[in-house]
Amino acid sequence: MLSLQRDLLNPTLADILEIFKLDKIYTKGKGSYLWDSDGIRYLDFIAQYGAVPFGYNPDFIWERLNEVRAKAVPSLVQPSLPCEALKLANMLADCTPGDLKYCSFCQSGAEAVEAAIKLARSTTGKELIVSTENSFHGKTLGALSATGKDSYQKPFRAPSPGFMRIPYNDIDELHRVLKAENDNIAAFIVEPIQGEGGIIAAQPGYLAAAQELCNKYDVLFIVDEIQTGLGRTGALFACEHESVEPDIMVLAKALGGGILPIGVCISSPRVWNDDFGTLHSSTFANNNVSCAVGAAVLEKLKENEQELVKEVARKGDYLLKRISRLAAAYPDAVKEVRGKGLMLGIEFHDLADCGSYNMAFLADQGAFTILLAGFLLNVYNIRLAPYLNNSMTLRLEPTLTISYEEIDAVVSALEDVCKILEYRDYAKMYRYLIGDASKPSKVTDFRPLSRKIKSSSLRKGEKPERKFAFVIHYPAPEDVVMNNPSFVSYKRDELYSFLEWESSTSDPAVVCHMPAIKSKNNAIIEGWLIGVPFGGREIMNLPRKKAAEIIGKAVDIGRELGAGIVGLGALTSVVTRGGRSVTGRDVAITSGNSYTTLIAMEALFLGAKKMQINLTRARGGVVGATGSIGRACALILSEKMNRITLFGNPRHINSSRNRLNSLARDIFGYARQRMQNGKLEGMSTWLSEVVGMLDKCRNSKGKTYLEKIMGTEGISLDLANEICAYLGINCPIETSIDIAEDLSGCDVIVAASNSPEYLIYPGHLRSGAVVCDVARPADVAPEVYENRKDVLVLEGGLVQYPDDICFGPNLGYRDGVNLACLTETILLALEGDFTDYSIGNKLSLETVQYLRELAQKHGFKLAGLKMGSKEISDEDIKIIYENSLNYCKMAENM
Repeated sequence: MLSLQRDLLNPTLADILEIFKLDKIYTKGKGSYLWDSDGIRYLDFIAQYGAVPFGYNPDFIWERLNEVRAKAVPSLVQPSLPCEALKLANMLADCTPGDLKYCSFCQSGAEAVEAAIKLARSTTGKELIVSTENSFHGKTLGALSATGKDSYQKPFRAPSPGFMRIPYNDIDELHRVLKAENDNIAAFIVEPIQGEGGIIAAQPGYLAAAQELCNKYDVLFIVDEIQTGLGRTGALFACEHESVEPDIMVLAKALGGGILPIGVCISSPRVWNDDFGTLHSSTFANNNVSCAVGAAVLEKLKENEQELVKEVARKGDYLLKRISRLAAAYPDAVKEVRGKGLMLGIEFHDLADCGSYNMAFLADQGAFTILLAGFLLNVYNIRLAPYLNNSMTLRLEPTLTISYEEIDAVVSALEDVCKILEYRDYAKMYRYLIGDASKPSKVTDFRPLSRKIKSSSLRKGEKPERKFAFVIHYPAPEDVVMNNPSFVSYKRDELYSFLEWESSTSDPAVVCHMPAIKSKNNAIIEGWLIGVPFGGREIMNLPRKKAAEIIGKAVDIGRELGAGIVGLGALTSVVTRGGRSVTGRDVAITSGNSYTTLIAMEALFLGAKKMQINLTRARGGVVGATGSIGRACALILSEKMNRITLFGNPRHINSSRNRLNSLARDIFGYARQRMQNGKLEGMSTWLSEVVGMLDKCRNSKGKTYLEKIMGTEGISLDLANEICAYLGINCPIETSIDIAEDLSGCDVIVAASNSPEYLIYPGHLRSGAVVCDVARPADVAPEVYENRKDVLVLEGGLVQYPDDICFGPNLGYRDGVNLACLTETILLALEGDFTDYSIGNKLSLETVQYLRELAQKHGFKLAGLKMGSKEISDEDIKIIYENSLNYCKMAENM
């Protein structure tokens, strides 16, 4: 059994089941239990959406089938009169409401609805079928056209002509429509309880009033009891609760006893017509075998004066009371419990602002209750499922024969779920996905660490003028914890496993909506964070085309939300070639790298000043110098320093050396430009001195070098080394692909690589060094913070906002502080400048200066210095500085 290819039935569904570990193969069923191919037993609380009313393989159904076999009853004898079909039709005529009597049998509920639509149109000579929003009537084309969910219809060009929808439970709207359109309305179809809509029951009096209006306007009244009928709500038919007598009723699901498929459209004499009777037929209709089962079902439900149905009502009341207590005990988790009989639902609160980007991500994808179902199945061996039209509601629809003990077991498991959600210990929900299916022994209260979205306060009449979106992902495992505090219980390898699992969900989704950001000059915008479910390793290992496709989907979501500009966070810009792969989608794109560069360098220079490093004599280092941020940082670093080491990628030696040499040429060119403009500092000072030395040379070689320096071809690294050798001085720029060997020679360092792994470890740094780590994921390993108390490691790219706004978990930063790449997107939106910026590998220093001006205009600035997980004070830096002095003294004495 396990060797079977699992995706041949429905590969799309197979993928979802596999992702959430719902892909069990059940090989045995008895009563309310299923056994999988490994022999594990599960309590089933779905009952195939009500189609397994008496549990799996009920004896009385098999006894009836054995009788049919023993009698050799013919299964299909159309167009003759089938004996078992006639028997079932008579039984239904006796027990259904009003004068319903004529039965059109079929194989499913959807077919029954199709028959009802055809019957209504042929009887009335009118076309329109009115249904309700959020309804579900099936997935064949006619039934789908009556279903009140656009997402089910759109791919199939539904609805077909002749259908319209109105709000459920709105009797005034029904009245308005029937009055205005009654000349063309054939029927109104409605569910007594919207099952797949999430257990939305008809309000008291709604069905009776609807029937009265239909009678008044000569419109047929169709009641869809496919899921509610045959005992499910504590009455034989749900419409009996209001003494409603429909013109047409459709049944299915439970009628087959959980063994065979059967549906029926039952109509009154005033509805039946010869056109329908002559022209509507089906090869497999009136099947004697399935009708014999249907008769057995009715007999079971009616025996002992419908004692089983009465017991369903009692058990339903018991279950409703139990879950109502859960709702009262965990009000921040449970929004509402509702339903009737053993057709109940527990709806959870929206998770758009729940303190976890992961939970918000799943909720936006409609996968939240799928996660709950997987959790309950793998941890508690309980089988539950969500509703098709309501992804925040969990279905409680067990067999009609469920025991009180089994109900208690499910409620106990649901209490654990509610407590986890209430306390925001969300990480417990995901453990089964990384191989830990143990029941949670203790739920920790993470509410004190959970954060809510906080927007700028607006005065009356103020509203956002423009919109933005920003694409995010988790570059490193620690980012999961920063944005989901409960994941602090995960070890690092478990976080990697979680990120690997999360990448299987692939499609982007909204994780945060920021209602308003207001700048100091009163510009107002709103925006969204759009998550792509990839860690640093996963996103860097994606094929370029696939990465661009996924990030492109995220950009499209932003555009559809109305954003004028979409920013690319962390590695999303790297895998899209600095954003080039996702431009041209009718929305402006920015990588955010220009403002990131500016803020990183401001932090680095401030840190160097506080550590008393003389930049004119110190050596700078740029890790990841060939990337867009690294390149720009190197150029800005050259404004202050004349000794720089550029570090490239050792995995691509040849291409890295070529790109480093190209960057060196750009740095020399920038120094020459600054020198010519009279800005003598850093590399331009060195170049000015070299020019002066060459100018004093009397020989032709010196003059030749001078001409080359000032020539159009620029200064290559080879030329610079040649000139320095001639003059007997050291070349100011060195290149390296060996961090372990050469980084310890640097005093101030910018770390800006695209590596998904750590690059800088304790032994790589000299005492007293200042490192600004702007990389996402970080380049500096945690061991540096733990073991090197004599170096200052700053987290780069953090910006102070004009207001203390907070994007929920806020990417791990305190209120009013966030990343510069996000801030660049925000600044451009505040300015209304919806032009592509910071695209590609070569950032313009003019753009960096432009964003500096925008930041000053709108009230954004460097957020101070942060080391590790906390902001660092002058006193903290003083201690680090003193530690470095002591370290140097110890080294001298050794």
